[in-house]
Amino acid sequence: MPSETPPETHPAASHLYEIQLGVYATPDDVQRLVEACTRLLDDRAWPYRLSVAGPGQSTAPGGMPLAEFYDALPRQWRIEHRGADPGARQLHEIRVGLLAPEEERDDLRAELTRVACPDPEHSSPCPVPWSAGYTEAAGQSENATEAGAGADGEERDGEDGVDGDESGAYLEQQYGQLRRS
Repeated sequence: MPSETPPETHPAASHLYEIQLGVYATPDDVQRLVEACTRLLDDRAWPYRLSVAGPGQSTAPGGMPLAEFYDALPRQWRIEHRGADPGARQLHEIRVGLLAPEEERDDLRAELTRVACPDPEHSSPCPVPWSAGYTEAAGQSENATEAGAGADGEERDGEDGVDGDESGAYLEQQYGQLRRS
């Protein structure tokens, strides 16, 4: 169920973004992460909408199945937990639609990744494998993704390959109400 906060004021430099946090997690882990993300977002002055895409759903925009887009996360867990049963773990994507300046988006994305991995310098694998990225409309910065790689805490950056016009239409359709609320 999506969560939303009412906006206060929206400076002209604010843009629509979607921050994604992909996780390979149990339902309890996902619930804990959603609650922590909601607390963090509620402390901000920027309007947002939070939702969760579950197994069998696709990335948006682009329509790539979550299982394909985040295929490294289950493999990472299996490598780090050889022979262990993954139990109820499945791929989920926590989506945060946001109306904010670019600088705020970058800060918030970093804070949201710390919900999944509070200590980026830890020496052990992340208990919940994760990957984070964002989507923005054409004319804004490039789309990027970073991942919690495990014991060494490596992160990677790269484009998600979605056309900027398609991204803009998706963001307006999903989150345009954040401008009008």
